[in-house]
Amino acid sequence: MSQTRRTISRAATAAIATGVGLSFLAACGSSSSSDSAGSAAKDDSASAAGVATAKKDIAQVQDPITSWPAVTPIAKPVDLHGKRITLVPLGTNIPVINGSTNAVKTALTHMGASVNICDGKFDPSAVSSCLRQAQTDKVDAVMSLFVDYKMAPNSFDAVQKAGIPVLVANEPPSPGKQITSNFAFFDNSETVVQNMQKLSEVALADKGTDANALWLTLTDSPTTVKSTSAGVDEFKKLCPTCGLATTSFTTANLDKLPSAVSAALVSHPKTNVVIVPVDSFVSAATQGVQSAGYTNKVEVVSASGALDALQRVKSGTLAHDFGTSVVYEGYTMANAMVQLLSGEKVTPDTHSVTRDFNKDNVADLPLTTAAYNTPQWYGSDSFEQAFYKAWGEK
Repeated sequence: MSQTRRTISRAATAAIATGVGLSFLAACGSSSSSDSAGSAAKDDSASAAGVATAKKDIAQVQDPITSWPAVTPIAKPVDLHGKRITLVPLGTNIPVINGSTNAVKTALTHMGASVNICDGKFDPSAVSSCLRQAQTDKVDAVMSLFVDYKMAPNSFDAVQKAGIPVLVANEPPSPGKQITSNFAFFDNSETVVQNMQKLSEVALADKGTDANALWLTLTDSPTTVKSTSAGVDEFKKLCPTCGLATTSFTTANLDKLPSAVSAALVSHPKTNVVIVPVDSFVSAATQGVQSAGYTNKVEVVSASGALDALQRVKSGTLAHDFGTSVVYEGYTMANAMVQLLSGEKVTPDTHSVTRDFNKDNVADLPLTTAAYNTPQWYGSDSFEQAFYKAWGEK
């Protein structure tokens, strides 16, 4: 749900699409040209080079993070003392969304704001209700998190027309919606794309040129479509001779995912790795793996860094979890809110900061809820003071 970083990043989900589609991509590597042997040799060479790149990249993100991206200071910081801000997360039952939302609250509260969280419950009606309530309460600002603007356009517009600044966080700008001094998007889609590309690298680093993957693509929102499609493309680019199948799904129809995964594995019996974009969906995907009788035939890799996912990694039922600190993610979103309220342009997030968790580096981590809501799995918390300083704290 900035995998992830963002997962899904900063990855994330919007339950506004319907239906679970099943589509398959044939394994690459064959050629219809007369020089098929030469083409195959080129493909083999490209795959070997791509796998080598994947192994190098993943090796660099397995240790604790020692250097966080620099934070650009706000030129004329706004005083948040006494400001009332409403946060509208898409749905707090997804750990990455809930954790990021709480981090935003912590950051803005530290700067003096009064912050209220209204759960969008993955429901357009609930999101609209939260926005209407914020308008009724005449709050000083509203931030949605992981909510597509098109999910409740009239409600977003009504809040803006009431003179209340609105930030749509963790979504790219919606076509046709004008960005103004009191309405902006915080676009982290580039970091989510990077995270999904790294997720393909995780699978290839483990399985090498023998990889036969089932990629579960998430079609909830423009960000999830763009990012998971980028993950699929990265897999094909790095290993053109590897096998690849895809299964599309939405959060709204998660109950159909097990049967879709099972059907895909039966149709592609050589599959040896299943790529799940957000670790909140690993349980449903694993049901499909078990139903198809593939428990000992495939490994599962995922992203986000949720507590139960790292526990699965430690127990050996999940091979890798490509995590992003929800606290760091929350602070980047809070920074966007401060930019908007200070009259500055809200800048996109393009720095993916992630860590690949595997059985070797999770062994000594404190796998608790308390630890999940801190940066300690990732490294120091030095970024917090960097943000506060950028926002004008002496």
